[in-house]
Amino acid sequence: MVTIKDVAQKAGVNPSTVSRVLKDNHSISQKTKEKVRKAMSELGYVPNVAAQMLASGLTHNIGLVFPPIITSDRLSEPFFMAVLTTITNEAKSHHFTVSIATGMSVDNLLEQVKLMHLQKRVDGFIILYSDQEDPVRNYLMTNKIPFVIVGAPEGDENKITYIDNDNQLMAKTAVDHFYQKGHRNMLFITDDLTSEVASERYIGYLKGCLKLSLDNHPMLLFNRKDPINVETLIKTIQNSQATALIVIGDVLSVRLIQLLSFYGIKVPDDISIITFNNSSYAKLIHPYLTTFDINVDNLGRTSFRQLLDIINTKEQHLSQKIFVPFTLKKRESVRDINN
Repeated sequence: MVTIKDVAQKAGVNPSTVSRVLKDNHSISQKTKEKVRKAMSELGYVPNVAAQMLASGLTHNIGLVFPPIITSDRLSEPFFMAVLTTITNEAKSHHFTVSIATGMSVDNLLEQVKLMHLQKRVDGFIILYSDQEDPVRNYLMTNKIPFVIVGAPEGDENKITYIDNDNQLMAKTAVDHFYQKGHRNMLFITDDLTSEVASERYIGYLKGCLKLSLDNHPMLLFNRKDPINVETLIKTIQNSQATALIVIGDVLSVRLIQLLSFYGIKVPDDISIITFNNSSYAKLIHPYLTTFDINVDNLGRTSFRQLLDIINTKEQHLSQKIFVPFTLKKRESVRDINN
């Protein structure tokens, strides 16, 4: 069996240095960490997790909290699988594992999180959503459990570490891009009125319209399972004479394009769309979607590293706001109507 001493000898460092690398101690340089991890890999060293838990008091496992599955569409966004893959890979590189918490309702999800915490199965949590008045977030804060949020929390910005894109700036960028292409009447469409992401993007839409002296409209809900809602949405789009739509995500955009087509409204000939996430759905059908690449890999890596920092320092940092850059991918769903 390969021991820490064997790894230390091959890497040319002290055994204590190997131990600190295993704990991802900040006092060890990245160069030394890479040298030690290379030696571990070449020797086939597998850390004794039980011994590490006894020594550090850590499980070396984190909980990944998915949003409550209130609608069947919510988890169909490829974002969740992409960020899960990134976080799992990042955790593996730090000798951590990942457990998933899901639930068909907010109450179910809260019970899952409570159980994982009370059974001491995880060292902290990454929450992959940011809903308003979230009981999961409140529970973690009340019990001083390490966690970070992918998204922007409502009302607790000074108490939480969160990693996000600048959602307001993205929506303002969408308004600006439409304006450059000759559009003056734009609508904002979402499938979840309680989502903080939707709220932030809608605020950005409002600010963008105000800056350019354009009329703005209330946030519109698209619930494809509610015939009355669908009929109301189509009538609103037609009566508003809008030429452009800002839609909350790629999946909803694809469904909306199908709906519009049923009513004889073509994208981008009759109406243009800008959306978010740059998922596999963006190039699933024509027209390919003009969409924001939100840099999921960066979001995932940064969220894990920030959580690990909180776990290691045993301090829930105050007011840690980390914005990950985004890119507008210009494709086929926006028509230039200047000419």
